[in-house]
Amino acid sequence: MEGKKRCVLYQDCRGVSEVYGQLLMMSIVVLAFSTIGLAVFSDGGVVKPEHTPNTDLQENFNRSTSTLQIIHRGGEAIDESTIKIIVNVNGEKKGEFDSNSNDFTVKNPNGTASSDDVFTLGDCIEINTESIELKAGEDIDIFFIDKLSDQVIQRAVLQRGSWKVPEWITPHPYGSVYSNSIENGGWQPTEMVDAISDGIYTKDSVPKDQFVYQEFQFGIDTDEMEISDPLSQVQLKIIYESHDCSPNEFPLSIYNGSDWVRIDYTMKENYNFAQCEADGETVFDINLAPYYVNTTEKLQKLVVRFSATGNTTTENAATDKYYCVDFIGIKVDF
Repeated sequence: MEGKKRCVLYQDCRGVSEVYGQLLMMSIVVLAFSTIGLAVFSDGGVVKPEHTPNTDLQENFNRSTSTLQIIHRGGEAIDESTIKIIVNVNGEKKGEFDSNSNDFTVKNPNGTASSDDVFTLGDCIEINTESIELKAGEDIDIFFIDKLSDQVIQRAVLQRGSWKVPEWITPHPYGSVYSNSIENGGWQPTEMVDAISDGIYTKDSVPKDQFVYQEFQFGIDTDEMEISDPLSQVQLKIIYESHDCSPNEFPLSIYNGSDWVRIDYTMKENYNFAQCEADGETVFDINLAPYYVNTTEKLQKLVVRFSATGNTTTENAATDKYYCVDFIGIKVDF
């Protein structure tokens, strides 16, 4: 009996070895793929993507000097040796610049040449584009590329072909906006002042006993815009709001290429942009041509300064003192 029972127990075990074999093979495959995955996605993995810097950039293009400016407005610092700038004209690559190029210069916020080999907040890359002869009527784009990751950090449109001169010429896209404010100082995006009631604008507080200003350069190329002498009118229009800024400490000045001149005009305090526009405080009455900007040479160098001085007597009052600019433009008749 015992022999028969032992025979019954083992008579159905013929397929067990095949099942164990399959389980063993599956375990080996899973372990193999796990090992490969760890090697690929670990710190030493060969396919780990390079980090792409998160940096805010501002681009300006001065056609009169054929100089491209790229300003670091915030975010991560970038090693200058990893920067590559590509300029496309009408969809075709026309120029490539990096730190090894003679036309590539990095300057500190104070305008001196950078010596630390790092592109950081406030620094400005200047590129001389004379070698690629950028012309009016062409589509011009630039690509700011990080060499390590081979990724485009930012693309910018410098010019679109068949561009028509607008009724009001603003600092965008060829000019610049600068503020000396301690709180929000430095180069500002030119889009802040190119349209009325678009929800973006400059704003500077005015601390006690401090002179705060915003400067607006238009970057006008009179040849491209077909503007010629003599100039009959150069009208200035500003939409702004202010608080606790009296007229005698709220001057408007211009630079005509040689001197700063204060305009003989009383700036009214406006508590919002709508009031400024409704009250006609858009400076339509100022004609810069007869005395200030009477030639195309001066027009190309025109800079408008909008400023305020903190003359309040108490610290608390100074905290509520500010001014903003929503739009600034000039209309030229010749």
